[in-house]
Amino acid sequence: MKKLLTLSMIGLVLGSTAHAAEFKAPPLAQFAPEAGNYTLEVWSWVPGLAETAKKFEKLYPNIKIKVTNLGGGPNTYTKLLTSIKAGSGGPDVAQIEYGFLPSFIDTGGLSDLTPMGVNKVKNLFVPWTWGQVSPDGKGVYAIPQDSGPFAMIYNKAILDKYKIKVPTTWDQYAVAAENLYKASNGQVQLGNFYSTFAPWFVALVWADGGQLFNRNGEQWTQTLNSPNAKKVLAYWDGLIKKGYIGTLPAFSADYNNAVGAGKIASAMEAAWGPNGYVDNHKDKMSGQWRVADLPQWSKVGKKGSGNWGGSSNVVMKQSKYPKAGLLFSVWLNSSQEAIEANWDISTLFTAASAGLTLPKLNDTTTTTSKFFGGQNVVGFYAKAAKAVNPDFKWAPWFTFSNDNFNKQLDAMVKGKMTSDQALDAWQEESLKFARNEGYNVK
Repeated sequence: MKKLLTLSMIGLVLGSTAHAAEFKAPPLAQFAPEAGNYTLEVWSWVPGLAETAKKFEKLYPNIKIKVTNLGGGPNTYTKLLTSIKAGSGGPDVAQIEYGFLPSFIDTGGLSDLTPMGVNKVKNLFVPWTWGQVSPDGKGVYAIPQDSGPFAMIYNKAILDKYKIKVPTTWDQYAVAAENLYKASNGQVQLGNFYSTFAPWFVALVWADGGQLFNRNGEQWTQTLNSPNAKKVLAYWDGLIKKGYIGTLPAFSADYNNAVGAGKIASAMEAAWGPNGYVDNHKDKMSGQWRVADLPQWSKVGKKGSGNWGGSSNVVMKQSKYPKAGLLFSVWLNSSQEAIEANWDISTLFTAASAGLTLPKLNDTTTTTSKFFGGQNVVGFYAKAAKAVNPDFKWAPWFTFSNDNFNKQLDAMVKGKMTSDQALDAWQEESLKFARNEGYNVK
C-alpha cells in the first residue's frame, strides 16, 4: 500500500515551458507560525520527505521538521488513534488517506483549519480534492496532498498482435475481452478485477456517478448496493465467470508475473499506478504500453472518472504549534519548491492544480514516459482529474466496510454468491456495524 499511496500522478492540463510563469504561489505570508524555536513532528509514509522538509527549514530557520515514517496504513492509523484517545503522544502533522479522513474527524482529534484562514488556499487545489478534506462543506480538516483519478493503461503490442481495438466504452471493452481471449486460445486476458481492494471497485462506481454514502446533518444514508454499484459489479462478474478477466490479487507476485508474461493486456489504474508497471517491467516492456481514457458506459455525454487512493495532511488538536503545522502543510503541498522536490525525491504528484503545469512534471523524456511510448502520462490523468465527481463522500465507518468487502467478493468469485447478493451482504453487514457504533444511518 505504501507505493500505492506515494507514487501519485494526477494533472489538470498538459505542461509546457510557457506554463512555468503561470504558477500561482501560495500566500504563505498570511499563515504566520508561532514565535520561538521549536520542532514540528510529522508522521508520513512519503519516501524522502525529510529531504524535502529541509527546504522548509531554510525558509523558516526557527522551525525544525522531524519526519517519522510509520509505513502507512494500519500502523500509522492505530498509533494516531491511540494518541488521540490519550490526548498526547501524537504528531503535529499527520498523513491520512481521503477515505479514512471522516473517521478521524469524528474522533475530534483533528484541528478545523478554517479559523486559521485555510480557505485562502482553496483555489490552489484541484476542486474535488478540496471536497475530500471538507466533507461537510463547512470545516476544513486537512490540506490535499495527492490523489488517484482513473484511466486505462494497456499493452499496445498485445492488442496490435491480436488486432484488438482500444475500447472507449464498457460494451467495447467486453467485446474486446472476449475476442482477445478467444484469439489467444485462452492465454491472454484483457484485464483483472482487484477483488481485495474495495477502493478500486468504489472508483469504478464513482466514475459512473454513484454514491455510497450521504450525510444530512446527523442522519446518514448508506447505499453500498446502489443501482450503480450493482450494474458495475454484475458487469465484471460476467466477464470473470466467462474467464475473460482475471482475479489475481493486486500488487502480488502472481499479478506482476502475469503482466510480465503478457497474459494481462490492460488495467484500470489510478494515476499513481503507471509507475508500478515501470518499476516492475521497464527492462522487458518499455515502449509497449500506453494510457487511454477510462471506458465509459455511454458514447455520448460528459465523461466520468473516479478516484482510488490519495492522501491529505492534517494538523492534530494536541499540537502546540497548529499555525506552524498549517503553514508547513500548505507549503509542502502547494509551493513550487516543495512540489518539484517531492517529484524529484519521492515521485509524488501534488493535488495543487498549478503545480501540475510545471514542465518538470510533464517531461516526456522520463523512464515512465518512454515505457508508455513517449506519451505524457500526466496528460491523460489530467483529463481524468477534471472528470472526477467532487461531491463523492466517505463514511466514518469505511474502515469496516473496506475490510468487509474482501469477505463478500471472495464469496462471489468462488461462486457462493451472485454479484447482487455480495453487495446486499456488504450493505447489510456494514449497516449493522455502523448502527452498533452509534451512527444514525439508514
